[in-house]
Amino acid sequence: MIARGTGFPVVLIPGIQGRWEWMRPTIEALTAGHRVITASLQELRPQREKDGLFTAWTHTIDELLDQAHERQASVIGISFGGLIAARYAARRPERVTSLILASTPAPNWRPGPDDAFCLRFPLLSMPYFAARGALRLAPELYRARESWHARFQFGLEHVRRPFEAPLEPSRMAEWVREWLRYDLAADCATITAPTLVVTGESQLDRVVPVRDSKKFLKLIRGSTHMVLPDTGHVGCIAKPYRFAEMCGQFILTAHEQAARARASESQQALARGRHAS
Repeated sequence: MIARGTGFPVVLIPGIQGRWEWMRPTIEALTAGHRVITASLQELRPQREKDGLFTAWTHTIDELLDQAHERQASVIGISFGGLIAARYAARRPERVTSLILASTPAPNWRPGPDDAFCLRFPLLSMPYFAARGALRLAPELYRARESWHARFQFGLEHVRRPFEAPLEPSRMAEWVREWLRYDLAADCATITAPTLVVTGESQLDRVVPVRDSKKFLKLIRGSTHMVLPDTGHVGCIAKPYRFAEMCGQFILTAHEQAARARASESQQALARGRHAS
Protein backbone atom coordinates (compact mmCIF):
# COMPACT_ATOMS: atom_id res chain seq x y z
CA MET A 1 0.00 0.00 0.00
CA ILE A 2 1.11 3.56 -0.65
CA ALA A 3 -0.50 6.85 0.37
CA ARG A 4 0.92 10.05 -1.07
CA GLY A 5 -0.06 13.68 -1.32
CA THR A 6 -2.60 15.81 0.53
CA GLY A 7 -6.15 16.87 -0.22
CA PHE A 8 -9.31 14.95 -1.01
CA PRO A 9 -8.57 11.20 -0.59
CA VAL A 10 -8.56 9.12 -3.76
CA VAL A 11 -8.28 5.35 -4.12
CA LEU A 12 -6.63 4.46 -7.43
CA ILE A 13 -7.20 0.92 -8.73
CA PRO A 14 -4.79 -0.24 -11.49
CA GLY A 15 -5.67 -2.18 -14.63
CA ILE A 16 -5.31 -5.82 -15.61
CA GLN A 17 -1.54 -5.82 -15.12
CA GLY A 18 -2.37 -5.33 -11.46
CA ARG A 19 0.71 -3.33 -10.45
CA TRP A 20 0.39 0.16 -9.02
CA GLU A 21 3.87 0.91 -10.37
CA TRP A 22 2.40 1.06 -13.88
CA MET A 23 0.30 3.99 -12.66
CA ARG A 24 3.27 5.99 -11.35
CA PRO A 25 2.79 9.00 -13.72
CA THR A 26 -0.92 9.12 -12.83
CA ILE A 27 -0.18 8.92 -9.11
CA GLU A 28 2.36 11.74 -9.32
CA ALA A 29 -0.12 13.93 -11.21
CA LEU A 30 -3.01 13.22 -8.83
CA THR A 31 -0.93 14.02 -5.74
CA ALA A 32 -0.89 17.68 -6.83
CA GLY A 33 -4.34 18.05 -5.28
CA HIS A 34 -5.25 14.74 -3.66
CA ARG A 35 -4.13 12.15 -1.18
CA VAL A 36 -3.67 9.10 -3.39
CA ILE A 37 -4.12 5.66 -1.83
CA THR A 38 -3.31 2.62 -3.95
CA ALA A 39 -1.96 -0.92 -3.96
CA SER A 40 -1.39 -3.75 -6.41
CA LEU A 41 -4.22 -6.16 -7.12
CA GLN A 42 -1.88 -8.96 -6.08
CA GLU A 43 -2.05 -7.75 -2.47
CA LEU A 44 -4.76 -10.17 -1.35
CA ARG A 45 -4.95 -12.34 1.72
CA PRO A 46 -4.95 -15.97 0.49
CA GLN A 47 -7.61 -17.08 2.98
CA ARG A 48 -10.05 -14.60 1.50
CA GLU A 49 -9.81 -15.90 -2.05
CA LYS A 50 -12.37 -18.60 -1.21
CA ASP A 51 -14.96 -15.80 -1.05
CA GLY A 52 -14.19 -14.74 -4.61
CA LEU A 53 -11.69 -12.21 -5.87
CA PHE A 54 -14.12 -9.32 -6.20
CA THR A 55 -15.22 -9.82 -2.60
CA ALA A 56 -11.56 -10.00 -1.57
CA TRP A 57 -10.81 -6.77 -3.43
CA THR A 58 -13.74 -5.09 -1.67
CA HIS A 59 -12.26 -6.05 1.70
CA THR A 60 -8.81 -4.96 0.53
CA ILE A 61 -10.08 -1.47 -0.37
CA ASP A 62 -11.77 -1.28 3.03
CA GLU A 63 -8.41 -2.05 4.61
CA LEU A 64 -6.61 0.52 2.48
CA LEU A 65 -8.98 3.23 3.65
CA ASP A 66 -8.81 2.08 7.27
CA GLN A 67 -5.01 1.99 7.25
CA ALA A 68 -4.97 5.47 5.73
CA HIS A 69 -7.47 6.61 8.41
CA GLU A 70 -9.97 7.71 5.79
CA ARG A 71 -13.69 7.08 6.20
CA GLN A 72 -14.57 7.99 2.60
CA ALA A 73 -12.79 8.57 -0.70
CA SER A 74 -13.27 9.04 -4.39
CA VAL A 75 -12.51 5.82 -6.26
CA ILE A 76 -10.78 5.82 -9.66
CA GLY A 77 -10.60 2.57 -11.62
CA ILE A 78 -8.34 2.25 -14.64
CA SER A 79 -9.49 -0.21 -17.36
CA PHE A 80 -10.07 -3.57 -15.59
CA GLY A 81 -9.68 -1.71 -12.31
CA GLY A 82 -12.86 0.16 -13.17
CA LEU A 83 -14.82 -3.08 -12.76
CA ILE A 84 -13.41 -3.46 -9.24
CA ALA A 85 -14.17 0.20 -8.53
CA ALA A 86 -17.77 -0.17 -9.72
CA ARG A 87 -18.26 -3.27 -7.60
CA TYR A 88 -16.89 -1.42 -4.57
CA ALA A 89 -19.12 1.61 -5.15
CA ALA A 90 -22.14 -0.71 -5.36
CA ARG A 91 -21.26 -2.60 -2.18
CA ARG A 92 -19.89 0.30 -0.11
CA PRO A 93 -21.98 3.37 -1.05
CA GLU A 94 -21.29 4.98 2.34
CA ARG A 95 -17.54 5.06 1.65
CA VAL A 96 -17.51 6.30 -1.97
CA THR A 97 -17.93 10.05 -2.51
CA SER A 98 -17.48 9.80 -6.28
CA LEU A 99 -16.57 7.18 -8.86
CA ILE A 100 -14.41 7.58 -11.97
CA LEU A 101 -14.16 4.79 -14.56
CA ALA A 102 -11.34 5.28 -17.08
CA SER A 103 -11.44 3.24 -20.32
CA THR A 104 -13.26 0.44 -18.50
CA PRO A 105 -14.59 -2.56 -20.46
CA ALA A 106 -18.32 -3.21 -20.40
CA PRO A 107 -19.50 -5.60 -17.65
CA ASN A 108 -21.02 -7.95 -20.23
CA TRP A 109 -17.81 -8.34 -22.27
CA ARG A 110 -17.21 -11.84 -23.59
CA PRO A 111 -13.89 -13.19 -24.93
CA GLY A 112 -13.31 -13.76 -28.63
CA PRO A 113 -11.29 -16.74 -29.91
CA ASP A 114 -7.91 -15.09 -29.37
CA ASP A 115 -8.88 -13.88 -25.89
CA ALA A 116 -10.13 -17.36 -25.02
CA PHE A 117 -6.75 -18.77 -26.07
CA CYS A 118 -4.94 -16.28 -23.83
CA LEU A 119 -7.21 -17.17 -20.90
CA ARG A 120 -6.66 -20.90 -21.39
CA PHE A 121 -2.89 -20.72 -21.91
CA PRO A 122 -1.76 -17.48 -20.22
CA LEU A 123 1.97 -18.26 -20.09
CA LEU A 124 2.17 -19.74 -23.58
CA SER A 125 0.23 -16.87 -25.10
CA MET A 126 2.20 -14.09 -23.37
CA PRO A 127 4.35 -13.24 -26.44
CA TYR A 128 1.20 -12.97 -28.55
CA PHE A 129 -0.56 -10.93 -25.86
CA ALA A 130 2.38 -8.51 -25.64
CA ALA A 131 2.70 -8.15 -29.43
CA ARG A 132 -1.03 -7.57 -29.84
CA GLY A 133 -0.94 -4.95 -27.11
CA ALA A 134 1.97 -3.13 -28.75
CA LEU A 135 0.16 -3.01 -32.10
CA ARG A 136 -3.03 -1.74 -30.51
CA LEU A 137 -1.22 0.97 -28.57
CA ALA A 138 1.05 2.12 -31.42
CA PRO A 139 -1.30 4.82 -32.86
CA GLU A 140 -1.91 6.20 -29.38
CA LEU A 141 1.78 6.26 -28.47
CA TYR A 142 2.48 8.12 -31.72
CA ARG A 143 -0.25 10.70 -30.97
CA ALA A 144 0.83 11.13 -27.36
CA ARG A 145 3.95 13.12 -28.21
CA GLU A 146 4.81 15.68 -30.89
CA SER A 147 8.37 14.69 -31.79
CA TRP A 148 10.01 11.37 -32.61
CA HIS A 149 12.45 11.83 -29.75
CA ALA A 150 9.61 12.34 -27.25
CA ARG A 151 7.72 9.40 -28.75
CA PHE A 152 10.76 7.19 -28.39
CA GLN A 153 11.22 8.22 -24.75
CA PHE A 154 7.54 7.60 -23.97
CA GLY A 155 7.60 4.23 -25.73
CA LEU A 156 10.76 3.27 -23.84
CA GLU A 157 9.10 4.15 -20.53
CA HIS A 158 6.15 1.92 -21.44
CA VAL A 159 8.41 -0.96 -22.46
CA ARG A 160 10.36 -0.71 -19.18
CA ARG A 161 7.29 -1.14 -16.99
CA PRO A 162 6.99 -4.95 -17.32
CA PHE A 163 10.63 -5.27 -16.26
CA GLU A 164 10.27 -2.93 -13.29
CA ALA A 165 6.90 -4.40 -12.21
CA PRO A 166 6.55 -7.83 -13.88
CA LEU A 167 3.23 -9.16 -15.11
CA GLU A 168 1.72 -12.36 -13.74
CA PRO A 169 -0.11 -13.92 -16.70
CA SER A 170 -1.71 -16.75 -14.71
CA ARG A 171 -3.17 -14.35 -12.20
CA MET A 172 -4.35 -11.98 -14.91
CA ALA A 173 -6.20 -14.85 -16.60
CA GLU A 174 -7.69 -15.87 -13.24
CA TRP A 175 -8.96 -12.32 -12.67
CA VAL A 176 -10.68 -12.20 -16.06
CA ARG A 177 -12.27 -15.63 -15.53
CA GLU A 178 -13.57 -14.42 -12.17
CA TRP A 179 -15.01 -11.30 -13.81
CA LEU A 180 -16.91 -13.43 -16.32
CA ARG A 181 -18.68 -15.20 -13.44
CA TYR A 182 -20.07 -11.99 -11.91
CA ASP A 183 -23.16 -10.01 -12.85
CA LEU A 184 -21.53 -6.60 -12.60
CA ALA A 185 -24.33 -4.98 -14.60
CA ALA A 186 -26.67 -5.65 -11.68
CA ASP A 187 -24.16 -4.01 -9.32
CA CYS A 188 -23.95 -0.94 -11.55
CA ALA A 189 -27.70 -0.40 -11.29
CA THR A 190 -27.32 0.13 -7.51
CA ILE A 191 -24.50 2.70 -7.63
CA THR A 192 -25.51 6.03 -6.10
CA ALA A 193 -22.15 7.87 -6.12
CA PRO A 194 -21.66 10.61 -8.75
CA THR A 195 -19.96 8.80 -11.62
CA LEU A 196 -17.70 10.00 -14.43
CA VAL A 197 -16.86 7.77 -17.39
CA VAL A 198 -13.57 8.85 -18.98
CA THR A 199 -12.53 7.56 -22.40
CA GLY A 200 -9.97 8.38 -25.01
CA GLU A 201 -10.86 9.11 -28.62
CA SER A 202 -12.75 6.36 -30.45
CA GLN A 203 -10.14 5.93 -33.18
CA LEU A 204 -7.26 5.71 -30.70
CA ASP A 205 -8.53 3.26 -28.08
CA ARG A 206 -8.02 -0.07 -29.81
CA VAL A 207 -7.92 -2.04 -26.55
CA VAL A 208 -11.36 -1.27 -25.10
CA PRO A 209 -13.78 0.22 -27.64
CA VAL A 210 -15.16 3.55 -26.45
CA ARG A 211 -18.68 2.34 -27.22
CA ASP A 212 -18.18 -0.41 -24.61
CA SER A 213 -17.00 2.00 -21.91
CA LYS A 214 -19.98 4.25 -22.63
CA LYS A 215 -22.38 1.41 -21.76
CA PHE A 216 -21.86 2.44 -18.16
CA LEU A 217 -23.80 5.62 -18.94
CA LYS A 218 -26.94 3.50 -19.25
CA LEU A 219 -26.08 1.19 -16.37
CA ILE A 220 -25.22 3.85 -13.75
CA ARG A 221 -27.95 6.39 -13.14
CA GLY A 222 -26.84 10.01 -13.55
CA SER A 223 -23.34 9.16 -14.82
CA THR A 224 -21.57 11.52 -17.23
CA HIS A 225 -18.93 11.11 -19.92
CA MET A 226 -15.79 13.05 -20.82
CA VAL A 227 -13.18 12.46 -23.51
CA LEU A 228 -9.48 12.86 -22.78
CA PRO A 229 -8.27 14.41 -26.07
CA ASP A 230 -5.39 12.92 -28.08
CA THR A 231 -5.42 9.70 -26.07
CA GLY A 232 -6.77 6.16 -26.38
CA HIS A 233 -6.59 3.45 -23.74
CA VAL A 234 -3.65 4.69 -21.65
CA GLY A 235 -4.65 8.33 -21.42
CA CYS A 236 -4.07 8.44 -17.66
CA ILE A 237 -0.39 7.67 -18.37
CA ALA A 238 0.00 9.48 -21.68
CA LYS A 239 -1.60 12.70 -20.40
CA PRO A 240 -1.45 12.26 -16.60
CA TYR A 241 -1.81 15.92 -15.62
CA ARG A 242 -4.72 16.51 -17.97
CA PHE A 243 -6.33 13.35 -16.60
CA ALA A 244 -5.70 14.50 -13.02
CA GLU A 245 -7.21 17.91 -13.80
CA MET A 246 -10.32 16.29 -15.27
CA CYS A 247 -10.70 13.99 -12.26
CA GLY A 248 -10.02 16.82 -9.81
CA GLN A 249 -12.74 19.03 -11.27
CA PHE A 250 -15.26 16.20 -11.07
CA ILE A 251 -14.26 15.25 -7.52
CA LEU A 252 -14.48 18.86 -6.34
CA THR A 253 -17.92 19.30 -7.93
CA ALA A 254 -19.13 16.10 -6.26
CA HIS A 255 -17.89 17.33 -2.85
CA GLU A 256 -19.56 20.72 -3.34
CA GLN A 257 -22.85 19.13 -4.33
CA ALA A 258 -22.72 16.80 -1.33
CA ALA A 259 -21.98 19.76 0.99
CA ARG A 260 -24.95 21.71 -0.41
CA ALA A 261 -27.19 18.66 0.00
CA ARG A 262 -26.12 18.28 3.64
CA ALA A 263 -26.69 21.99 4.30
CA SER A 264 -30.14 21.77 2.73
CA GLU A 265 -31.02 18.73 4.85
CA SER A 266 -29.87 20.54 7.99
CA GLN A 267 -31.95 23.58 7.16
CA GLN A 268 -35.00 21.43 6.49
CA ALA A 269 -34.50 19.55 9.76
CA LEU A 270 -34.15 22.85 11.63
CA ALA A 271 -37.30 24.20 9.96
CA ARG A 272 -39.23 21.05 10.91
CA GLY A 273 -38.02 21.41 14.51
CA ARG A 274 -39.17 25.01 14.69
CA HIS A 275 -42.54 24.12 13.17
CA ALA A 276 -43.02 21.26 15.65
CA SER A 277 -42.24 23.55 18.58
